[in-house]
Amino acid sequence: MMGKFSKGILFGAVVGAASGLLFAPRSGKATRQKFVDELEDWSDLKEDFTEKLDQFKDSAQALQAAADMYIEPFIDGINQDVENFMFQAEPRLDQIQEQVEKIQSELPEMPSED
Repeated sequence: MMGKFSKGILFGAVVGAASGLLFAPRSGKATRQKFVDELEDWSDLKEDFTEKLDQFKDSAQALQAAADMYIEPFIDGINQDVENFMFQAEPRLDQIQEQVEKIQSELPEMPSED
């Protein structure tokens, strides 16, 4: 898809430049030279654009590779930390529940106000 977009940009630029040059109030030789100069400029621009696009693709692939390398171990580490926390927290929660039940059983009943 990006190839079609680049070709469309290049085509539009060439047609626009050619139209501007053909309708410019210059002599034939000056117009031809201007046209050649414009084509060279647009050719350089296309090469720069293609180079930057290739660099972007390379960067995106490197990012994907890094993500593939680090995300799964990171998630595994998080899951292990959660398991460790639950392993440590469950006995403590049970002790707290026992203490709450003990306190509730030792508290005197409050008379109701009816």
